[in-house]
Amino acid sequence: MSRDDRGVLFDLDGVLIDSEQAHFEATRQAFRHLRLPELTEDLYRSQMIGRPDREAIAAAMHALGIPASWLEPVLESKADFYQELLAAGRVDLLTDGIAAVHAALEAGYPVALVTGALAVEAHWALRAAGLMGRITTVVTAEDVRAGKPDPEPYRTACSRLGVAPGRSVAVEDSPAGVAAGRAAGLRVLAVARQPFPELAAADRVVTVLSWEAIADLLARSR
Repeated sequence: MSRDDRGVLFDLDGVLIDSEQAHFEATRQAFRHLRLPELTEDLYRSQMIGRPDREAIAAAMHALGIPASWLEPVLESKADFYQELLAAGRVDLLTDGIAAVHAALEAGYPVALVTGALAVEAHWALRAAGLMGRITTVVTAEDVRAGKPDPEPYRTACSRLGVAPGRSVAVEDSPAGVAAGRAAGLRVLAVARQPFPELAAADRVVTVLSWEAIADLLARSR
């Protein structure tokens, strides 16, 4: 199996780290701090999971009837609260995802991290997982104009890796991520951390991530 034009591209939140609850808590605290309408967990899960902060918060604000002029203050406040949660150890590593990244690297594949998170969060996760300096490229919210479900993040990562999208695999856990990977032409492996029906659009769905599942999709792209 030639690895020259194949890569493995991993999402961050929900694949390598468990940060969704921390993101929700930080965003809810930001809304409360600014005395805005309450952000419920149902609204967070329906409007925000898998999307970059700017797009996700803008969508939630629109749903709550909050003027767009509040977007920058909410983003700044949310970032501050999230950093406090990171420092307090409120974000956990997902061992199956971390093991899969190490296995992909050991097998000789170029690996990308493709996330709607900010670079500071991505770098924290890589340091915590012992992967800093080993990942071939990292694409964050600051690197693209449009986040998932737009295909731009995955297209950018494939271009940087020098791999063919149709012969590479994206590993995702959210409907927006699956849609982005599919639109970019990659095979998509979905990890069902949460029961999203839309994950069925992936090429394969698993409940526990493994290198064997990724290798299976790579083998199908011959």
